[in-house]
Amino acid sequence: MLTIPPIVEAICRAVADAGGQAWLVGGVVRDHLLGIATKDFDIEVHSLEAEVLREVLSSIGSVNEVGRSFGVFKLDSDGICCDVSIPRHDSQTGESHKDITVVGNPYMGIEAAARRRDLTINAIALDPLSGEIADPFGGGRDIERGRLRAVDPKTFVEDPLRAVRVVQFAARLGFSVDPKLAELCRQASLWALPPERIWAELEKMLLRAPTPSIGWTLMDELGLIEKVLPDVISLPVGPVSAALDRAAERRDAMMGTGRQVSLMLSTLLHQADRTQVDASLDRLNLHKHHSYPVRKRVLELTQTWPEVAVEATDTTLRRLADHTELALLTEVAAAVSGGTDALRNLDRAVHLGISTDPMPVLLKGKDLTALGLVQGPGMGEAMRAVRGAQIEGEVSDRDGAIIWLKDHLK
Repeated sequence: MLTIPPIVEAICRAVADAGGQAWLVGGVVRDHLLGIATKDFDIEVHSLEAEVLREVLSSIGSVNEVGRSFGVFKLDSDGICCDVSIPRHDSQTGESHKDITVVGNPYMGIEAAARRRDLTINAIALDPLSGEIADPFGGGRDIERGRLRAVDPKTFVEDPLRAVRVVQFAARLGFSVDPKLAELCRQASLWALPPERIWAELEKMLLRAPTPSIGWTLMDELGLIEKVLPDVISLPVGPVSAALDRAAERRDAMMGTGRQVSLMLSTLLHQADRTQVDASLDRLNLHKHHSYPVRKRVLELTQTWPEVAVEATDTTLRRLADHTELALLTEVAAAVSGGTDALRNLDRAVHLGISTDPMPVLLKGKDLTALGLVQGPGMGEAMRAVRGAQIEGEVSDRDGAIIWLKDHLK
């Protein structure tokens, strides 16, 4: 039984009192039928004009008018996000993703409203007050069979991003793809889509799918890799797929979305050279999506993971720690190699205290000044020399570094 939060019930009852009917639609109904909990509720309101709906919602709480002209509103309460809208027609009027005309129509009916959705599993509606389910396109049956099927071939192709959505749903749910749907995905032209929309779907595949190899293999079969990441189309799919699944097993142990993205994306691109990685990150506009330095990390990880895929010396680990996070680097190497040497290197890095941060700097400018050095190139050279000795394990504390530097200067 779906648990209805108070804010959702209040919205649905207020709509009913005003003469309309509120349906839960989309992901919340799909996830309910799959036994997956959610905090995001899409509510579709029929038989109420947008202006009337806005007044009804305003009586419940603060309303964010996302699309007032066609009746799309947001309400949040106690961590529950509610998207409330009236049914609408989306019509493609040109080749660009922006060439879409949206017209709200609260009287179009539940079947016509469901027809504009992408997949049958997302076209099921539930009346939370009566418990009635409206499933005009057999989405419930497709959920039982574990199958992805388009609601309507004509409306499906209006948004080419849906081809990438099919991939991430297949990976997340482990569902098969109907042959007719697969052909629609092959025909999708993705060139006009902004990178942010494509990345949003790929990120779901990488971060939410228990078996992301399903998605990557499917992207290859549907010809989507060459449209999304053409710079790595020549790389073999099999090794990447196996590595992605191994990375996914340890993904949730990574603290923070940025670190999870860095792990999964570096694993995805682990066979690419720096030029290919750079080009792929440019296509996805990765520098715009996370405050965590994802782009910098991915460039480091993809080029240096082989050094810790085999047993590494303490010197190697200390040197690498100056440039990247060893905890991430060894996880990528473990996912790619499938061996245990990388994880032993991680244990060693933890013992050395450099798994997440480099070694501390032992000397400061005032220490060098006390030894008679003046500001300039010589001071920088001395700092680098001390750091080199520290990496080699010749010094480990400030006093030892001062003694070592005195001998070095002599």
